[in-house]
Amino acid sequence: MANVSELTDEHQEMAPETLAEFLRRIRLKQTGEDGKKISLTAMHQRCGLSVPVLSKLETGRVTDPSGSTIKRVLSGYCVSFDDFARYLPEGK
Repeated sequence: MANVSELTDEHQEMAPETLAEFLRRIRLKQTGEDGKKISLTAMHQRCGLSVPVLSKLETGRVTDPSGSTIKRVLSGYCVSFDDFARYLPEGK
């Protein structure tokens, strides 16, 4: 029988269910030049998207971003379109 810590570690990296969870998880895994986790402000500088837009993406208030927003997110968050597209509404 596995102990609780083994089960927790084994299932810790479950796939995000939403675009918001995916983006937030990706950003928080990245570090800046100072070694700290990337903030929304730092991501704004990398993407060229405003902090409010990034916040709306990471909190789920925007679930169907425009093509230009997607292009900037892919570049700033350093993710592939295929990984990102899993979280887009059908038909996008």
